[in-house]
Amino acid sequence: MRNILLSLTLILSLFSASAQSDEELINQTLNDYLEGGTNGEVERFKKAFFSDAIQKSVGKTGVTGMTVESLASKIKPNQKMERTTKVVSWSYAGTAATAITETEYPTSKIIDLLNLLKVNNEWKIVSRVYSRIEKGESVVSSAPLIAAKADPKAKGKTTAATTPVKKKPVADDGW
Repeated sequence: MRNILLSLTLILSLFSASAQSDEELINQTLNDYLEGGTNGEVERFKKAFFSDAIQKSVGKTGVTGMTVESLASKIKPNQKMERTTKVVSWSYAGTAATAITETEYPTSKIIDLLNLLKVNNEWKIVSRVYSRIEKGESVVSSAPLIAAKADPKAKGKTTAATTPVKKKPVADDGW
């Protein structure tokens, strides 16, 4: 009986050690997207997306879009691109997540606003909106919210504090 309990304990500990947290899985998906594209790993790049993910931006002719396959076709297999990438931020609740990434090229940056869903225990990018900005610009964001706290005087209502952020005016480059 003791051997059975010891075996079960070992199996459960191995299972829990191998299970990845949502945070790790989200970061894995974001890295598949960013590093896969940078390093010419087309299948890794495509693996980050849900099969019918949408992508939109504003160009000279208005709102434009493309499929994941179309974007992936621009990646040269096994050729590293001259760019650097980073995850600016991400957050999630339940099975929905949002992330901001930055891809810096020699003369400009692409800022991605990504929405992800947890599907079959995997996080997948389901939509991407993006913008090209000048190399010296950065993401403009609201201050992070401090966790909501119950206000004992407000009878069940919650409150959250924020810190205002000064925003730099952004010129419309019209691309």
